[in-house]
Amino acid sequence: MGYDRKLLESWISMEDWGDHVVKNGGLASKEGFDFLSKEYFLEVKRKIGYCNKLLKSHEDAFLNFVIATLYDKYDLDKSPAYLYKRSVKYYCLRALEIDPDFTPAKELLQKVETWLNFIGGDKNQHYISGIDFFSGD
Repeated sequence: MGYDRKLLESWISMEDWGDHVVKNGGLASKEGFDFLSKEYFLEVKRKIGYCNKLLKSHEDAFLNFVIATLYDKYDLDKSPAYLYKRSVKYYCLRALEIDPDFTPAKELLQKVETWLNFIGGDKNQHYISGIDFFSGD
């Protein structure tokens, strides 16, 4: 059984949090901001969960990249793991293990490295071991 690649491609191109909050007027009030925040990040989390279920029967580079992209959209304030893009990096590396020439994963990994350099690096990079990154929520 396959999966709906077009649906997952639409998830890759979903707007990021900053664009979403501006587009939907979330900067007008704290209540609006909080509502949109909860709604947006819950949706991202739901999509990650869906993709993780798909991984059990479809271990491929594209699906790992979709998960990495969704984690890249997740709330940086939730934990250091999200701030340091550990899950993004983990799933990009998984995608590249499967297909070393998968350009979108290479590009996202480069974006993560640029982010990490901007914030001063990640002192605890030894995390990559298949951790459930939502367990700390």
